[in-house]
Amino acid sequence: MFQSISWASLTVVALGIVIHVCAGLGAGQVKRKAKRHPLGWCGWENDLDKLGKLKRLAGIVAVVSLLVMTLTAFSGRLISNELMTGYALMIHVGTAPVFLLCAVFLLITWAHQCRLTEDERAELTARLCFQPVKAKDSLLLIKLTFWGAMFLTVPACLSIVAVMFTIFGTHGQDVLVGVHQYTGLGLVLLTIIHVYLVLRRRLK
Repeated sequence: MFQSISWASLTVVALGIVIHVCAGLGAGQVKRKAKRHPLGWCGWENDLDKLGKLKRLAGIVAVVSLLVMTLTAFSGRLISNELMTGYALMIHVGTAPVFLLCAVFLLITWAHQCRLTEDERAELTARLCFQPVKAKDSLLLIKLTFWGAMFLTVPACLSIVAVMFTIFGTHGQDVLVGVHQYTGLGLVLLTIIHVYLVLRRRLK
């Protein structure tokens, strides 16, 4: 079941991104030709202060570490529907603390900037009510995917830590593993969407 859901959800997200890119190209969006910093795609500017640079570096490290964990966790499940073993498991477990530390740092440093403004709350309400919205250059989806990813990080981490304790019993451990798998999948999907939206905005 998890293998099928993973394939389906990853395919839907990938197709959605492709369609969104093609729609943008069809709308005639032109990229700016101004000279950029090599790390300009992640918001890096020469005049950034130390905290700003740390925030960008933490974001890069978090995405890379999540990518490593995704490859080690999903390669076996998607291809042969097998759990991690050996070196793949060691790499996955070793990378997890790096991702968690970066995620906590990002949550603390980006939380204020990712608050929903009054206009964004009104836009969200309108969209939930299926009302037409004019929101050019809106940051709503970027902020929602940020908070969604941060929210799912908590059960994804706590569930797999809780599995290490025998107080939950065999059935409880199976449930916790399932929680870890599905929240991890949701975290990966939201991160993919978030990174795509950020890159698209930065590279316009």
